[in-house]
Amino acid sequence: MTHLHIAAMPFPSVQGTQAAVKMMMDAEYASGLSPELLTYAHGGFEFSAPWPHHRVSDLVRDRSLRSGPSWRKVFQDAQLVLEARRQHRRLRPEAVVAHHVEATAAALAAGIDNVVFFAHTALGAELPTYVPKLASVFAGRAADALDVTLARRASRVVAVSPVLASRLSELSGREVRYVPIPWVIPDTIEAAEREKARARFSFGALDPVVLYAGNLDAYQGIEVMVEAFVHMLDRRPDAWLLLATESDRDPVERLLWAGGAAGRVRYASLADEPDRRAAHAAADVALVPRGAVGGLPMKLLDALSRGVPTVATRRACAGLELGGAATVVGDDDPQAIAAGALLSIEGRSRAREIGARGRTFVESQHSRSTYLRGLGWKAVGGG
Repeated sequence: MTHLHIAAMPFPSVQGTQAAVKMMMDAEYASGLSPELLTYAHGGFEFSAPWPHHRVSDLVRDRSLRSGPSWRKVFQDAQLVLEARRQHRRLRPEAVVAHHVEATAAALAAGIDNVVFFAHTALGAELPTYVPKLASVFAGRAADALDVTLARRASRVVAVSPVLASRLSELSGREVRYVPIPWVIPDTIEAAEREKARARFSFGALDPVVLYAGNLDAYQGIEVMVEAFVHMLDRRPDAWLLLATESDRDPVERLLWAGGAAGRVRYASLADEPDRRAAHAAADVALVPRGAVGGLPMKLLDALSRGVPTVATRRACAGLELGGAATVVGDDDPQAIAAGALLSIEGRSRAREIGARGRTFVESQHSRSTYLRGLGWKAVGGG
């Protein structure tokens, strides 16, 4: 069973959406299906996959990995239309899975009639975070209209979170199914590995360490996260914030300096899995704020799957029923985020139990079989 996945993005990269797409491709391949992927020309690092990976030609010489609109992406999306048409004629796949808005628009523009619109975020909520405030209302309405148009034209619509599925269903007036991202459970972080990771970042054995791992775009709720850490320092001046990111640090550093917290921050790389694993191993608790409704933060699944106690806002949970697998607090409430993190730090044994529940949750709710079942597909042979 052949599926062509189209993703209007650099690939691979450390961003959450790219990680999610890779997990889907790997899950289908391991299940005996025949997935192929079409993306932009560039990526963040060298990558070898067991499934075919096609790229548009490198005419625009784009090397940016950041999210959000750009003129170079417009040209790459035009190339994507032509290449999608060519690959579809070559493969004649049973389904074309178009990840998010740009890929869906490209697939439909290519005249493909069996398009599954796989929504990764609510564009109407996210796009306004990339434009000046005066234009944000117009941008949000235009983005909602685009979501609706694509949802109505696609053969099927699925979404990465229950909240996003509900939102798109209400806006478009058609059925939108939630499909859980398949997630690989990493090896358990043992005490010796944790000790080594903390030494890598010069943390003491008992230093409270709070982790934020991901990009620093405005929709992530970075201002609220920094304010929460400042509140934590009022009670635990020995606390550290570990910022694991590949984004430009200048905006968050300005926030940290303004809050008087710049001296209590260490930075980590997310360039590869060993770096990502070390950052999580060093942490007592992971923070998952969210400034825009809709998409499911991959950093949430990442932290839960590694057994790291996690504090997430309701918006970040995106409608998932976590069942006690994380500490869930109110949106845009830095004091509540700080209180949840402090509870995890000061009640380490209970926090470890919550961390174990996180691994169990991801293993059961985000398995390969739940992903395939959500799409209505079946494994082939012994896959």
